[in-house]
Amino acid sequence: MKNSVLIIDDDTNLRESLGEILEMEGFTCQLAGTAKEGLRLAELHHPDVALVDVQLPDSSGFQICQTLRKHSKSCVLIMMSGRFSSSEEKTQGFGLGADEYITKPFDPKELTARIRQLISRMTSA
Repeated sequence: MKNSVLIIDDDTNLRESLGEILEMEGFTCQLAGTAKEGLRLAELHHPDVALVDVQLPDSSGFQICQTLRKHSKSCVLIMMSGRFSSSEEKTQGFGLGADEYITKPFDPKELTARIRQLISRMTSA
């Protein structure tokens, strides 16, 4: 069975290219450009992994992270930030349940490897 990934990012190019890359790597992807749409898709599809942009037009990635974590302890939550993240911001994300924090731009192959590693850690726990 394919692992599913929910990508929540308001950058259409990044969202779509990430989706294509991850689908080529064998994942099923759901794409959302807003927090509202992302939370709706999460409720419908129960993704194994959620890639969440920290800054969205209608909410913060931190709020999404907190909401997703309440609904699923097993979903891998990866926060994405387009700027240098302070240690306070990262600490806040981890405190709300994030499993990983990546800064854009990032290498898609490295992201794929991290996703696989986190999934295997979650499934073996």
